[in-house]
Formats: sequence, structure tokens, C-alpha cells
Amino acid sequence: MNDLRKVNSLQLYYLWRNLAIALLCIAMTVIATHMLPHYMAPVVSLFFCSVLYTMMWNDEHSPQPGCMIMPQIAFFSLLVYSFLNIVLVIMHVMHVVAVPDELMFFNQPFMPALTLLPITFLSIIFTMAFRLSTPVCSRCHARSGGLRDRGYFGFITSRESRLQLKNVAVLFALLSVVVWWYYLDIYVNVNQNGRDWYMFVWLIVLLIVIDEVYFIMRYYNLYLDFLEHNEIITPDEIRDMTACTYLRYYLICGEYVYVDKNAYDRVAQRENVLDTPFTTKKTMNGIHQIDVRKIIESMAGVTGGELKFFFGRHVTGNNKVSVLRYFYFLDGEVEDYNSIEAPGYWIHFRQIQLLYKHTPNIIGTNGLNDLSRLFTIMMTERDFDENGVRKNQIRSYRRSITLADVRKTQIDLQDDKWIHIAHFNSDIKFYKFKKLMRNMFGRKRRSF
Repeated sequence: MNDLRKVNSLQLYYLWRNLAIALLCIAMTVIATHMLPHYMAPVVSLFFCSVLYTMMWNDEHSPQPGCMIMPQIAFFSLLVYSFLNIVLVIMHVMHVVAVPDELMFFNQPFMPALTLLPITFLSIIFTMAFRLSTPVCSRCHARSGGLRDRGYFGFITSRESRLQLKNVAVLFALLSVVVWWYYLDIYVNVNQNGRDWYMFVWLIVLLIVIDEVYFIMRYYNLYLDFLEHNEIITPDEIRDMTACTYLRYYLICGEYVYVDKNAYDRVAQRENVLDTPFTTKKTMNGIHQIDVRKIIESMAGVTGGELKFFFGRHVTGNNKVSVLRYFYFLDGEVEDYNSIEAPGYWIHFRQIQLLYKHTPNIIGTNGLNDLSRLFTIMMTERDFDENGVRKNQIRSYRRSITLADVRKTQIDLQDDKWIHIAHFNSDIKFYKFKKLMRNMFGRKRRSF
């Protein structure tokens, strides 16, 4: 199952490209504002806002999306910067407050770095504090699943996005301190010189370029490391490879699941994890339901059970590899099935829930992902209607689910509708206002 661990080299490139474009838009805003007439400042920043918004929209509809957390930061930073500049001018004109000439875009010289850099730094800090609830992260989570659902590259993306945030937070904190120190302590507004423009423009551009070069080197070295361990796959190799389908079965009898406590986690490369022993690979794109039944009955050595589809996804960055999950429900008692051919034992579903809650590290990556999806969908459907409004107004009340519920449910567990509702429902703050904004701007929930 090495296919589940391989990283698409294009996705690795996207990690750098998205960061580079976001930082480039901020740098170009500073440069263009310096070179163009000063009254064009809001036009320049809003232009780059539109560039970043188009980039995020295209990524959302792309078959191979990348991490857009840095473009989102740059977008909101430029948007806030644009409107703040307009507000400062209005306040000055209305004599509400005396605003220095360097902070108003209709004066010369106008210094965009004085406001843009602190705003960007604050946007980064806000994103670091509320990362999973920000728009691009919540949509990405609903579309591609959680961290574990995206396989090995999901861990890489999460690690690198945190590193990028920390890196640019330090960068913009440093730049903010330097430019404001220079403005308050050294700058003289009656005689601007080359040193002033070097501090307010070219130093910023230089450090941003150095940061982008650092990440070029980092991701190239990461690519070489993956290549050395045979964990990289190129778009050409994906195009030429044969489609394959991984099948994962959960054998269930009553409230018990058959598991192997000595399984091997091929995604995280860990041994002795708890997972289903019924996993196999077929070199084909999709498989007929009757063949799916024959495979599990052959692997388990039992017949007569009820087969139920759970859900399936392509591996992130590789649409030639898919993983399909199934439930196979047996009637009777677990004592009737003591001759299961695969190694393992029966464990009560309540015990699995406790392990998932308190010691998830002993469960395999795919198993954790599957449990997370099952619990999220079924608990959300019980607590909320399709409009995201809570059915039971006692928020602390949480009903547990049983395998009997899973067997008889009519919910389409493949549909991401309830995943979206889990992230956007009446329990979140300012729900009605946020829903109004979504309706006004035409954002509708859709299935990925």
C-alpha cells in the first residue's frame, strides 16, 4: 500500500507557489504604491485582492487543491488595509482626528508599509489562533476531510502550513517594528531621501524575496528526501499508472467489531495499531458490488451478512488511487463466529469510542479517519436539521450512537452535507449574520 504514502510532487510545488504569490502580492502593493500616483493606493491593493480571490476561487474548484491559508491572509490583509486607508482619509477630512500625511493616500509621500505590515502581522496571529475555523480551512476540511483523511500528505500540509505561519509572523513582526522605529525615531518628513525609501519599500521587498528563496530551498530538499525514500510521485507517473482501488471492510456483529490489534499503519508507518484486518487492493478503477461481497466473504470465511457502503475517496493528489470503505453486518452473536480466518478479536463498539476519545494514537490512521467521519455525520444529523438549526436546544446534551443505528440509518455517509453543517451551524457565534453574508455573496454549500 505504498500508494497511500506517496506525495504528488505537484502538491509539494503548490505549497511554495501559494505562499510565494501571497507574499508577492503584498510586496507588489508596496512597490506599485511607491511608483504610481499616491491616490491610486486603494486601487492597487484592491486589484491584488481580486487576484488573490480569483486564485482562491480557482483552487476551490480545482481537482487538486492546495493549501490556501497564506493567500487568505494576504487577501484579508489587503482588504482591511484598503478600507482602513479610506477611513483614515475620511476621518481627517471630517476633522475627527489629525492623521499624519504618511498614513493618507491622497498626500505625498504616502507610506503604505506603516499600516500594511502591522495589519498583515495581526491577520497572521488571528489565523494562527483560529486556523481551523477560518473560511479556507473549514471549506478544505469539509471538502477533503480531516488531517488523517488526506493521508500522508495531510500531515505534510499541516506541518508546513504551521511552519509558514510562524515564519511569516516573525517576518512581519520584525518589519513592522523596524519601519515604525525608523518612522518615529529617524525619519524626517520635510526631506525624504533614498534611505527613507529603502527602509519603507526595498527592505520589505528584499526580506520577502529572501523568505521565498528559503522556502524554495526547503521544498526542494523535501522533494529530494521523498525521492530518496521512494515517497514521491510525479504527475506524469500518475497519468501513466494503472488505476487501483483499496477496499476496507468493517466486520460487525451486533455491537461488536472485529479488529486486529497488531495491524500496520501504512500511512503513518506505525506498527501494532488497532485496525480492521480486512483490507485489500485491486488493480482496477471501481469494482462491482457483487465482487465486493465475494471478497469480504472470502477474507472472513463467513457468508450471509448484509453489505453496506460506507464512503470512498481518492487519495489526495492522485486520482488514480481510491479507497472504498464498507460495513459487513452479521446476524446472531459473536460466539457464532469464532472461526474468522483473519487474525483479530471482537471488541465492543463502546470500547472503541472510548479509545477514540482518550487514546486515539493506538488506532490506525485510516481507522481514526473513518471513525471521525462516522461520528461527525451521525451526531450532526441527530442534533441539527438540514438548515443547520439545532433540533434540541440543550447544547450540552449529546446522544451516543450504536452500531444498530449505523446499520439502519438512511443517511448517505458519502455525502459531505453533514460535514459542512458540522462546521457551520446555529451553534457558532454570529450564525445568522454569517449566513446572511453567505446568501448575499451567493456562497452555497455544495458537495465535493
